[in-house]
Amino acid sequence: MADTGDDLSLAEGDDDSGLIPYGPDFTPATLGKTIGADRLLKWLLNTAATAPTKTALQDAIVDHCLRHIDDKANRRDMASHVVQGLGNYLLIDVDEENRVSLTSAGEAIRAASDDERDVVFARHILSMCGGYRLVEAIQRYELRGTQPTMELLNEELGQHPTEKNISTMRAWLSRARVISKTGPYSVNADGLVAVVGSGVTQMLGLDRAQVEFLLAARVLAVQIGSDTLEGPDIKKLAETRAPDVKIPSKALGSFVKRLMDRGLVEAVVRARGKGGTRTNLRLTIEAVRLADAQVRLFLEQSAAGFLLSELGTLSDALAALAQGTAEERGRAGERLAVHICLMLGLRVTGWRERMPVEVDLTAERVVGFAYQRWHVQVKNIDGDLNADRVDREIGAAAGTGATHLLFVVPRGGISAAARAEAVMKSRLTSLHIYWLTAEPLSTVDPVRYVRQLEGEQTVLVREKRNEAERRERLP
Repeated sequence: MADTGDDLSLAEGDDDSGLIPYGPDFTPATLGKTIGADRLLKWLLNTAATAPTKTALQDAIVDHCLRHIDDKANRRDMASHVVQGLGNYLLIDVDEENRVSLTSAGEAIRAASDDERDVVFARHILSMCGGYRLVEAIQRYELRGTQPTMELLNEELGQHPTEKNISTMRAWLSRARVISKTGPYSVNADGLVAVVGSGVTQMLGLDRAQVEFLLAARVLAVQIGSDTLEGPDIKKLAETRAPDVKIPSKALGSFVKRLMDRGLVEAVVRARGKGGTRTNLRLTIEAVRLADAQVRLFLEQSAAGFLLSELGTLSDALAALAQGTAEERGRAGERLAVHICLMLGLRVTGWRERMPVEVDLTAERVVGFAYQRWHVQVKNIDGDLNADRVDREIGAAAGTGATHLLFVVPRGGISAAARAEAVMKSRLTSLHIYWLTAEPLSTVDPVRYVRQLEGEQTVLVREKRNEAERRERLP
């Protein structure tokens, strides 16, 4: 086992499948020759909603969309790729008995008007299918005054140079005028604004560190319920959310001053105390608007549909965990899990997904070229989480492609046996297993939570390194 290093700041593994969905042949040009490109998406979703099985859906695609392909075997293969693309773009689910159903996103896109369907699908691609990563990659080339090719963009996104997945995504985003349809890859700013709002594009005038600082400040303000913030706390949270970004410590004042000059941050002078007069900061209305437009991409399109403005404070979520009905307590647990994902810069992708066990929340992020898939399990119990439950959850996560598993036990702890089990399984598998319990969650302090996870990370990294060294010594 290789040493995986600092896994909160450096993702492990080489699974890049989560960057751009795999979807060969899932394009309007390939499938719309008979049906028509404008009618294709609605037809696919209507057919998926009524097809009893995956095989029936593939047969319908063969008969209606691929009649222009002479070779029968080739038609079957292409139809299989299209069904796979529909699943990878999170439009359909196929259960263990091969029964097909539309996801909530698929239903929403199907219900959209003919004039709006391409825009609704483009918004889904940008927020849930890695599309905004492609847009940002293209814009980085444009800011350098160059035009990227598919091969360069694949390299930028850590994929094989000849992968066609970007071409499939381009074909659908071009229908909403987000990306050019042909020729060199370029972003249409007007089309992007029409799909996701002006706030996202206006953030492009800032460098990466400035953007992450503003986003962290907005998240922190919502969580603690105050718009007056301390610069070092924002810096800490920003670097946790985006581990490949570094914000200067000694020159933090100059860094903040540049944001002040742009009208995004303003100083707040606190009363003089024993340590002298302390100057903190708060975001301006313009910065709040821009930050909310960015954070919306992480939350709004997800199954539970939390908006940042509706998420409430951390103290609200923690207090609600012991109040109301079971459904209300469960919703509070989800809100707490979303807060933790925001601290870690994770993109929320699903709630209450049924896998070998039900996963409260699934999320993802990319650090560098490495992809992380997180499961967050909120155990709203009194008392300690026991080893049997931890072992069951770890076994279930290991079979789903997850890279990280986080237990959140806001009203209890984790037993010594369960803690030892988590450390051992983290050492012996590719999973990275963490926990947040009632003790660190007893105060509303996001930076404290982050430091708690970093302490656990130090233990896990040491254990993984020791295991790697032990195996290297084996004959």
